[in-house]
Amino acid sequence: MDFKKILFKTSSVDVEKSLPDGVILITKDGKIQWVNDTITEMLETSKMNLLTSNIKNFIENVLNLAMNAAIANKPVITKLIDKEMYFDMTARAIEEGFLLDFRYAAEITPVQEEKKEEDLTVNRNKNNFLIKLTNDLKAPIQSIVGFSQAMSDGLGGNMTLQQEKYIKIINKNSTELMYFIAKLLELSQTENEIKELDKKQFDILALANTVVKYNEQLCKGKEVRLTVKAEENLKKTVCTDSELIKNIMQDILEVILKSVDMGEVSLSLSTPDAELIEVKKLPKANYTLLSFSSSALLLSENDLECMFDPYKIVDSTNRKNVLRAIVLASVKNMVQALNGIVWVESKILNSTCFNVLIPDEN
Repeated sequence: MDFKKILFKTSSVDVEKSLPDGVILITKDGKIQWVNDTITEMLETSKMNLLTSNIKNFIENVLNLAMNAAIANKPVITKLIDKEMYFDMTARAIEEGFLLDFRYAAEITPVQEEKKEEDLTVNRNKNNFLIKLTNDLKAPIQSIVGFSQAMSDGLGGNMTLQQEKYIKIINKNSTELMYFIAKLLELSQTENEIKELDKKQFDILALANTVVKYNEQLCKGKEVRLTVKAEENLKKTVCTDSELIKNIMQDILEVILKSVDMGEVSLSLSTPDAELIEVKKLPKANYTLLSFSSSALLLSENDLECMFDPYKIVDSTNRKNVLRAIVLASVKNMVQALNGIVWVESKILNSTCFNVLIPDEN
């Protein structure tokens, strides 16, 4: 491969010696394939050492940052491992991996660095507090749910019609509160830190069928038809974290099914075309597109604006949708952990579709 053509689409420039930026070509797992002379000076090492190393040995969290920079098409701040040296890094996704460009960043003062670390600590403490709080609340609410259900079933003896009515209200509200707490806990956990990914091969269509079968109980008493659709040439065996995929499917289906009483709700699996990948500014790779559509779920512009951000809803007119935004914020965190993206499309008086693009790590 002619790396000069990758950079300049010409062979007339000596990239290794002339370019003022540090440039590195890496594979998707970070192995360094090519460097120019400038980057050896910036990283204070030799070209031979770089070409026999992984970029992760030099730059903190570099692969995730490269993915984010490539998708956003904007530079990100990177830092050397074990050294207070910072760079502006831009990334371009290519078939082999990433083309990374480094420039010296403006000096970050100790005050700025301290403020950044303080913000991270506050956010971490907030999430740890929410996790502890929700766990402490679960036990008493579970007791209310259990005892109210037992009384409704006649375990405490006969009750008057009025008492039965009140017990059913208590059971219904406590059950809904329990669900809310569970989703708030999930959001706090995904914001704090998602566990190390367990990537392995599995049949994604079989998983989709299992999740849809489980959610059929939410359709009882409703005029809702729940279906799974798969593209004819769909590659069923994928390699990623199946547990996160299952949670993503479950959460989005719950959001839809709790909001509609009729119509068709479908989960469609397909292979996206290259144009969609380009429009979404994703690195070249094999992707699976999960589309969750509902003919009865109609959303306003205000709904779409706060769809994945529950913190905005508190100060808006959409307070009733806080729970939905909490669930979808967790979905967004899980999708991003898989290096994918999620978005929603809604056509007025027509349908709503949640789309998830997940890369296949095979």
